[in-house]
Amino acid sequence: MGRAIRLQCYQTLANYRKPSSFIIKETYPLPPYSTVIGMIHATCGFTELHRMKISIQGCNQGTISEVYTRYSFNAGSKYEETRHQICVKDDGKQYGVFKGIANAELVCENRMIIHIVPEKEEDFDTIYQALLAPKKYPSLGRYEDLLDIEKVDVVNISQVDEAEPEMDIYIPIHYFEDAQVSLATVYTLTKEYEITKKGLRRWKKDGGKIKVYYCPKGETVYDVYVDDYEGGSTVVALA
Repeated sequence: MGRAIRLQCYQTLANYRKPSSFIIKETYPLPPYSTVIGMIHATCGFTELHRMKISIQGCNQGTISEVYTRYSFNAGSKYEETRHQICVKDDGKQYGVFKGIANAELVCENRMIIHIVPEKEEDFDTIYQALLAPKKYPSLGRYEDLLDIEKVDVVNISQVDEAEPEMDIYIPIHYFEDAQVSLATVYTLTKEYEITKKGLRRWKKDGGKIKVYYCPKGETVYDVYVDDYEGGSTVVALA
C-alpha cells in the first residue's frame, strides 16, 4: 500500500456532533472523517479540497452532559418583549432572539490514532510537517475542543488476511463482506462536500458519505491493513 502518516493524539473533552441532533447535541464516539479532514486542512492552511484517505480509532472514558447557552431566531422575526430575551437592531428595525440553555454530550478522555494517506504525493510532507509543528493550536470537533498532538510518525502499511484492532475503530462495511458482525454499531459518516452554485455546502453523491461499523477492540477484521509502527503494529482501515 505504501506510506501513511500516523497521528497519535488526545482530547480531554470533545463533541463530534451528529447532524441529526438539535435540542441535545449528541456526539459520535470518534470524530467522523469530514471533521478530521477539516482539521488537517485548517492546520495545513489548505483553501481547497486536498483528497485523502483516513483511518480513525480510539478509546475513551464514556460521555458526560454539559450545559451551554443557546441562541435561536427566525429570519425576519420582529422583536416582542414578552417573547424574546434579546433585541437586535438593524437599519431601524428590531428583531427578536431567544436565549436559553441546552445540553451537549461530550466524549471524555479520548485517545486516538489516526492514519492519513494523501491522494497526491506532494501533499504528504506538507501534512506531516504541519501536524509535527502546527502554527496554531489545532481543534477537533467544536472550535474550543483543542487537540493534543502527542506524536506524529511516518509508517509503512501492508495488507494482512486478518487482524484484531486494539482500539475501537471505524471500519467501512466492505471490509467485512459477508462476515457476521455481532457487536458493531452502524454509522453513516460524512467525508467530502462540494459547494453549490448558491454557495451552499452539499455532501457529494460519490464519496460524500461512508457507511461504517463502529467496531469494539478485539473484533476480527479480514483483508485489512496494518502499519509497521515500532511500538507495535496497528490496524489501518482506510476510507
